[in-house]
Amino acid sequence: MTGGGGSGEGGAPSDESGAPSDEKDEETDGAPKLPFPDSLCHRCAAPPKYVRTARSVFIRCPILKLYPPQPVMACDAFVPADSGT
Repeated sequence: MTGGGGSGEGGAPSDESGAPSDEKDEETDGAPKLPFPDSLCHRCAAPPKYVRTARSVFIRCPILKLYPPQPVMACDAFVPADSGT
């Protein structure tokens, strides 16, 4: 038995399979894709700090001074960012 628990023929495509994968698009127009796009952190007035490692992305909140579990769907410290109007 080699491999790691593979009963799935219908698993996610691997990097080298040649199959297109929407989840692998890391850049759009030269800018990195936002991690956890539904997170409130991206819409908060306090600019979050993105810490990227080889396998993970962490978002640090400057108000709470911690790395909240993502995605953040509700936050008592959330302040909506000015939309520029």
